Amino acid sequence: METAAISAWIEDKVAPEPLLAIQALANSQASEDDPEQLVDATGSREWLTGFGLLAPGAEVSEEGRKQLVELRRCVRALIDANMTGDQDEAASAELARIAARHPVPVHVGADGTIDVDLEPAASVDALIAQMIGIVLRAQIDGSWERLKICAADSCRWAFFDVSKNRGGHWCSMEVCGNREKNRAYRERKSSAATS
Repeated sequence: METAAISAWIEDKVAPEPLLAIQALANSQASEDDPEQLVDATGSREWLTGFGLLAPGAEVSEEGRKQLVELRRCVRALIDANMTGDQDEAASAELARIAARHPVPVHVGADGTIDVDLEPAASVDALIAQMIGIVLRAQIDGSWERLKICAADSCRWAFFDVSKNRGGHWCSMEVCGNREKNRAYRERKSSAATS
């Protein structure tokens, strides 16, 4: 994983490794500031190999791209639940089906410790399995709950909540937070003026 490249792309509130890979996948969809990264098989391959998520010789088929987009949809729904508390049962069920088809790869250290194999994946199937393992690892170590989707409807960027009380709502207080607070202020002022 090219941690520095992914961190530079995400810019702010970056998740720790290896959860950073899940944050990158979640943010690969089109947003206010960035285009869709998984638009076709060729573009997906370039994006994934550029960030060191896929090994340089790995291929991405259109079917593989669709599977990655489906995994992203499920993961984003689960990340959004970290903010809202509203569980998406359909996304959870789909993730269970994806996980059943993609056993998590493990690495056993010289001292017998077992962890998710984090080497660049040799295929899309291997990458999906690795991503599922990263989610599992983050849920076990408690970092998963800090990965959230920005509350600003115009943004929806995945961010890692570094606040002490885990109460962060925006990927950037300076941009999204201020925009939302200013909009709420204008609405209150307008309501007061019409009352």
